[in-house]
Amino acid sequence: MIQDLSSFVLTVPEALDEKICDALIEWHRLGGHGGKTVVADRDTRRDIQKWLPEDHRLWGPIQLVKKNLYGQYSKKFPSVYRGAKSIVMPETKIQCTEPFGGGFHNFHAEVSHWENCARALVWVIYLNDTEPGEGETEFLYQNIKSQPQKGKAVIWPAAWMFQHRGNPVHAQNKYIATGWCWYPEEKGYYG
Repeated sequence: MIQDLSSFVLTVPEALDEKICDALIEWHRLGGHGGKTVVADRDTRRDIQKWLPEDHRLWGPIQLVKKNLYGQYSKKFPSVYRGAKSIVMPETKIQCTEPFGGGFHNFHAEVSHWENCARALVWVIYLNDTEPGEGETEFLYQNIKSQPQKGKAVIWPAAWMFQHRGNPVHAQNKYIATGWCWYPEEKGYYG
């Protein structure tokens, strides 16, 4: 586990087995049957995003990795959530970023408006390696660049001060699994 306690960005090498990484890439390439697909076609983003359905055989292994990631993170930073219910991690998005134009290269945060304000953390698992200096997850204020390595996971807060972006790839496609850890609804907590 690699950590910089001052940045709140936690990196876990070899978090996901390489065979599962390969299987998720293959699922994406073959059409991602059963999941929702979005082709993001804004000027700055031309990637293909597919949501892994809960009934898929790969759902369980990746959920286990997500729970382990959250467990490691909350052990280091226990104040990330102190509610009575468990953090929820319902979605797993598998994303392919193609060379020369694919990806979301603008700095952004995962909590940017009311609709997503219940996001606590963001997680990314790199499903393949990229060439050095390509496809990194770059954090603006933390001055961190995370180089994609097959199976490596990164988890960080979703808040506005964690502006990040995916840097372009030029030599090959970049595949990631990504999603969020959400605060659960706790009706009556303050009443």
